[in-house]
Amino acid sequence: MAAKYILIAREIKQRILSQQYSASEPLPDQFALAAEFSTSRMTIQQAMRQLIVEGLVYTRQGQGTFIRKNFMQLTRWDLPGSDYYGATKTWENVGQVTSKIIRFELRFPNEKEQASLLLGPDDPVYDFIRLRLLEGEPMSLEFTLMPVNLVPGLNRSHLESSVFSYVQESLALKIMGSYRVVRALKPGEEDQTYLNCEPTDPVLEVEQVIYLEDGTPLEYAHCHYRYDHGGVIVVNNG
Repeated sequence: MAAKYILIAREIKQRILSQQYSASEPLPDQFALAAEFSTSRMTIQQAMRQLIVEGLVYTRQGQGTFIRKNFMQLTRWDLPGSDYYGATKTWENVGQVTSKIIRFELRFPNEKEQASLLLGPDDPVYDFIRLRLLEGEPMSLEFTLMPVNLVPGLNRSHLESSVFSYVQESLALKIMGSYRVVRALKPGEEDQTYLNCEPTDPVLEVEQVIYLEDGTPLEYAHCHYRYDHGGVIVVNNG
């Protein structure tokens, strides 16, 4: 489970993205937020520091904390490096996210996949590829595996909307976090076809394992992004 200040920072971020807070007014002061979230002022200060280093807000001495007016332009395509909510949730306040299913099948995992998902050779997995689009523009190509026993009943309608909504809301599974490796690749045939890449365009790949609250691997995926439509935000708290 994430630290309380991280959860509060996430909630404030969602309020900023959904424009619950005015960009021309300071955010509620730390005492008001501490009372609302039933926590200490120190925890609110930690949450605010998190948002400051992410580039969402800034402080003015004696005046309060304000929303950066240009943060949406700076982070339109970027992904948080430490958390994963799924594309629908990540970009819900930027524009409409839609999905095109390229492949959806059941099969048995190979040795690498077994090790990543802690499965045996006879444990079936869903194998699906989706093109994710933001406002109709190709955003990412996702190659995903999920254990059938953890996600029973997964179907095409879930893939066309939000798999993570189905996992969290319908199946009541709690996601703890992710392990990610980011690398640059040459585009494959599918990247060139669906992401409109040229053969010489680099592709950003995020290889990741998503874990449930008890540490069980839920997903093993390779997500590909165009070089001009992808970035990973890494926040270090010293």
